[in-house]
Amino acid sequence: MAKWLRELEQWELDELPVFPLPQTALLPGAKLPLHLFEPRYRLMIEDCIDRGPTAIAVAMLKPGWELQYEARPPVRRVAGVGRIVAHHALEDGTHDIVLEGIGRVELRELPVDGLPYRRARSKLLRDHGEPTASEFAGLIACASTVAISIQRTHPDFSLGVLPDDGPGRVVDVIADRFIADPVLRQRLVETLDVGERVELVTEAVGGLLAVSFASAPQRRQWVD
Repeated sequence: MAKWLRELEQWELDELPVFPLPQTALLPGAKLPLHLFEPRYRLMIEDCIDRGPTAIAVAMLKPGWELQYEARPPVRRVAGVGRIVAHHALEDGTHDIVLEGIGRVELRELPVDGLPYRRARSKLLRDHGEPTASEFAGLIACASTVAISIQRTHPDFSLGVLPDDGPGRVVDVIADRFIADPVLRQRLVETLDVGERVELVTEAVGGLLAVSFASAPQRRQWVD
C-alpha cells in the first residue's frame, strides 16, 4: 500500500460499501478507474464522499448473476478493497472515480436497511507465509525480462515496485501489471499465502515470457 494511503479503520470495515462487478478483481496496489452511472451506485459514491467511508469493496459476481442483476446476486466472499483516490462528479449526475487497492476483505453482507446499494461487515485479511529466496528471485527475473520486452514499444512501462516493498506487495503489483484473466486475478485475491501467490504469478508471467520468445523474430544462423 502506498505510504500516503491510510489503513482501513474498524468503523469503515463495519459498514463497507460493496460494488459488485462481473469480471473484475481488485488487487492491492492496483488502480481501478470506474464510471458510476446507475442510481444506486451514484448514491453510494455520494454517501462515501459526504460522510465516508472512502473505501469500497470490489466483489466479483458469481456465475449466473445476469438473471438477478437488478437485485442482489451472490458475490465472492473474499474481495479486494480500495480507497477512493480520485473523484469527479459529472454534470449529468454520474461520477468518475479511481480506487487504489489497499487490501483483501472477507464480506458478510448487511441487511438492506433502506439503502439501494450493498454493504458488508468486513474482516481485513492478512498475508501469511513467505516465498523462498529462489522463488522470489525467479518471479523478479521473469517479470523484469517481460518488462524489458514491453519497454521496446512502451518506454514508460515499469514494474511499479519499490526497493523496500515486501514480497506480498511485489507479487500483487506484478500480478496487476501482467495478469488480465479475471478468474486468475480473483484467485490471487483469495490467496493469502504469499509463497503460493508467487508460484501462481511466476507461472503466469513465465507463460508470457514463453510466448514472447516464440513470437520474436528468429536470428539467422550462419554456418561455415
